[in-house]
Amino acid sequence: MGIKEYQYTPELVEAVQVEGAEVETIVAWVNKYSKLQGVVGRTAIRGRSAEYVGIQTPEGMRRAYLGDYVCHDGAGAFWPEQKSIFERRFALLASAGE
Repeated sequence: MGIKEYQYTPELVEAVQVEGAEVETIVAWVNKYSKLQGVVGRTAIRGRSAEYVGIQTPEGMRRAYLGDYVCHDGAGAFWPEQKSIFERRFALLASAGE
C-alpha cells in the first residue's frame, strides 16, 4: 500500500447559506448558472421533517439543509457543504464583506 501526502488546494467559490426565506432565490441562482441540463435545484416540500435545497451535481442529487452552504465554482458546478466543514475550509474575502 502506497500512502501519499496530499495538500488541500484552496479555491475561490461563491457561496450562500441556506435559510428558510431564501430557498427559492437559491434555487433560481443554481438553475440560472449550472452547466448541468434540466432543473438542477429544487426546494423541499414544506411541512416535511426538514427544509432543504436539492442540487443536481455530477455525482447525483445532493441536499443542502437549513444552515448548510451552497457553493459555486464560477464555472457552472454547484455543490452543498455542511456548515461546520464550510467554515473550516473557506474564509470570507475582505473585499466581500464591504
